[in-house]
Amino acid sequence: MFFTKLVTIVAWVLLVGSVTRIVIGLGIATEILGPYEEALRRYGGRAESSGAIIDRGVYALLVAIALGALAEISRSVRGPRE
Repeated sequence: MFFTKLVTIVAWVLLVGSVTRIVIGLGIATEILGPYEEALRRYGGRAESSGAIIDRGVYALLVAIALGALAEISRSVRGPRE
């Protein structure tokens, strides 16, 4: 039960972080956050392009979905004993 709750929390935090990263990458790419180079330096950290930021966000999103699915499986296997 402890690990199910822990994985659920981690999955939610990772989901929010990955969606935020994707939105920031899209904001940099469309220059909503300012000129491309300036916004990339300010919001991109050490990323070489906005595409790299979006890619990392998508990878983190896939991990968050996988963790969420594992948490749901764990919850359903445990059954009504909780």
